[in-house]
Amino acid sequence: MPVVLSGRRGGTTHREVELLASLPAELRLIGGLAVMCRVGMPHRATVDLDAVTRDLGRVHGEIAGLALTSAGGGQYGFAGGLDLDVIDVAPLPAAELVAVLDADGSGLSDLELNVVAHAWAHDHATPLDIVAVDVDTGGRLAEARDRMVASCAGIVAMKATTIPLRASSRPEKRASDLYDLARVVVAGALSSEDLRRLPDVLLAPVLERLQGWFVDDAGRDRTYREVRRFDEPPIDLDDVSDAVEDLSAAARP
Repeated sequence: MPVVLSGRRGGTTHREVELLASLPAELRLIGGLAVMCRVGMPHRATVDLDAVTRDLGRVHGEIAGLALTSAGGGQYGFAGGLDLDVIDVAPLPAAELVAVLDADGSGLSDLELNVVAHAWAHDHATPLDIVAVDVDTGGRLAEARDRMVASCAGIVAMKATTIPLRASSRPEKRASDLYDLARVVVAGALSSEDLRRLPDVLLAPVLERLQGWFVDDAGRDRTYREVRRFDEPPIDLDDVSDAVEDLSAAARP
């Protein structure tokens, strides 16, 4: 069954799905639109697309040919003010990447964990048919068939390893990442079995950080202050805390 997203003709959702349909199939969708697909219900508005791919150079020309601007570094601008940010993931699958990065057994830095998370999310994305329909009439506005979208576990791994790297000058990005995490944990089809598929080197810090942000009192208070700017739909941190505790108990080795 396709994922159906409602919006207005000419609105952000309509234009994003339309743009997604025109992009190379090698891209794996991440970010706000991926979260919207995985939670299966309305989510915070987003005005850009985020994706990962392996060997961006192979598809850069095709993307740049569709874009109005190409600033380099995987950033592209399109008509209507839409932006696309593509992260070029490491050339190795996550398991091989961990072996290389942690060859001496000393553990991985926050940045290295983030690199592994993006590679894992790329390799475990699954195809979806994404349809945008008119919120008033139900009429079909745009369709992107068979698009690779990060799984719930992939989104959680990427968000949980990205938040510690967010500069203090970008508090809005940290807040949106926490909001996305909360929504995926509660409304997405995330299971402890999905989390157990993560490499061990990722699973432990991901669970620890979820516990710190959504269960522990001090971290939860800070999270509440940060995410309350997003109120459509609102999140109930009690529900998030319960879900995190259940997932953690079942997913830990």
